Amino acid sequence: MRTVLRIERHTRLPVWPAWQGLVLTALSQLGGPFRGAADQLEYKYGGRVCPIPLSQSQSDPFVLLVHHRHAFRRFDFLRPLFSRLILPEGFPAHPHRGFETITYVLPGRGGLLHRDSFGCKMRYGDGAVQWMTAGDGMLHEEMWDVESADEFELYQLWLNLPAKHKRRRPNVQLLVDGAADEAPRAIKTNVVERAGAMNVERGRIAHSTFKAGAVVERLLADGRADADSACGAKTWSPVTIAHIEIRAKGVSHALRIPTGWNALVYVRRGAVDIGAQGDGAATAAHAATAASFDSQRSAHEADGGAAVRVGTYETAYLSRSGETLMLTSAAEGVCDVLVLAGEPINEPLVSQGTMVMNSQAEVEEAVRMLALPLASLQETQLLAGSLILQCAVTDL
Repeated sequence: MRTVLRIERHTRLPVWPAWQGLVLTALSQLGGPFRGAADQLEYKYGGRVCPIPLSQSQSDPFVLLVHHRHAFRRFDFLRPLFSRLILPEGFPAHPHRGFETITYVLPGRGGLLHRDSFGCKMRYGDGAVQWMTAGDGMLHEEMWDVESADEFELYQLWLNLPAKHKRRRPNVQLLVDGAADEAPRAIKTNVVERAGAMNVERGRIAHSTFKAGAVVERLLADGRADADSACGAKTWSPVTIAHIEIRAKGVSHALRIPTGWNALVYVRRGAVDIGAQGDGAATAAHAATAASFDSQRSAHEADGGAAVRVGTYETAYLSRSGETLMLTSAAEGVCDVLVLAGEPINEPLVSQGTMVMNSQAEVEEAVRMLALPLASLQETQLLAGSLILQCAVTDL
């Protein structure tokens, strides 16, 4: 049985809309019930982003997890000023090399418009995943699709590549919800307008329900690393990525994770007991942990065996021993968690800016080749850039 080693709550930063995020941040600083109220308001109205840097010792092969919750409302009178003078509504063109970006737009939320230096242009959202293997190097931009929606929420995950795959040709996988009743909406929402020279593969997220609908599991990657993966993305090292909703208090759900893999759980809504099926010990353990929070970030060591409660917007890092991860909902309403698990790559890692390589020299080479002036690229410039990148890319 997997146990919790420590719990962290990372700082949530105000943006989109920043003024709203500042109000939530001020409320969070008051602590106690005010922080819980700020969390509920963020879920409902947006305005914050939470970057979670992941340690190689406990999270390899995962490098970074970012939770975005934003809103772009038409009657926000500060929005035009903010987007023109401070921060555009998205992520203008920038380079990557040596890893994969996994962008999972949560069901029911607006998504992104993608363009890249291989000439690919696509729109995705509402439960879809863009799994982009940067490999040898590419430029891309992801801008919020504000013409299609007002409310946005997604996870972006950086996944390291083994050294033998870091210089492979870039490609993109577009995954949509595999539930039969979601298919028509998924086809309409997620469109590849132009593939260009990019290899775009399509796949399905495995969507399963258990216990008469009390548990919903969406599997973005199924734990294997081969072209015959039963569901989710094709990966270059074995990983499991699961979005799990438990819709009734006290209901449990188990995941199998091979012994020796790193694993972590991030709680988006509600609270979850990890370990033995929920009991009073979990409440006591979480109460002791909560008392130690003197800032937005803290950690604790769990005592052996007893279930440990993990609350909203907290990240739990798990032991490597045991093949079962037991999750039990500990709150009324929906308990919503993201589970990341992977076989460690166990190679040197240097992450700098938007590059993830094995040495500082490799990072510097990537920066020289790919860090171009990108502030105001237009689509024609992206297409021209694709010719340059394609000459540098080795098709392995």
